[in-house]
Amino acid sequence: MHLYQRLPIFVFEIEACEDLKFITMAIRFNLDHSGQHLSLADWQRLPYEARETLASCVPGDEDFAARLDEIAEQHLGQPIERSIDAAPTAWQDTNALPPGLLKQCELADLLPPDVGDWGTLTAFRRYVLTKLSRRDTLNHCFVPAMLEFGLAQTQADL
Repeated sequence: MHLYQRLPIFVFEIEACEDLKFITMAIRFNLDHSGQHLSLADWQRLPYEARETLASCVPGDEDFAARLDEIAEQHLGQPIERSIDAAPTAWQDTNALPPGLLKQCELADLLPPDVGDWGTLTAFRRYVLTKLSRRDTLNHCFVPAMLEFGLAQTQADL
């Protein structure tokens, strides 16, 4: 069985995350949720088995922080950094589209989703789209994520 069939990995992440070389969106969510920071370099220093253990945590897993602390202490020899500032929470608002999402839609030549459709997404999916929209340049995963979540609509589709 492929790793992506056992772990919370979106289809748009399979190519980048199948071998756990990169941090999955579920792990990013759990890091932000727990106020922890793990660099890509530190992630890649972890043994594969440790990365797989962390990747098996579902989004919002309350045990994630403790598991990560234990794994980091064991394999990195240091505790995980804690964020002083809270992670951005624009994804939590179900009544408004985040500005970054609107910018990504513009860059990708997509119509923004309807606010009602945005509100029906799970919190995790809203988080993912917001996370993919944090830069002013088009994120290569944004359009595939919008397609996977059923939100991609171009002017030509109308």
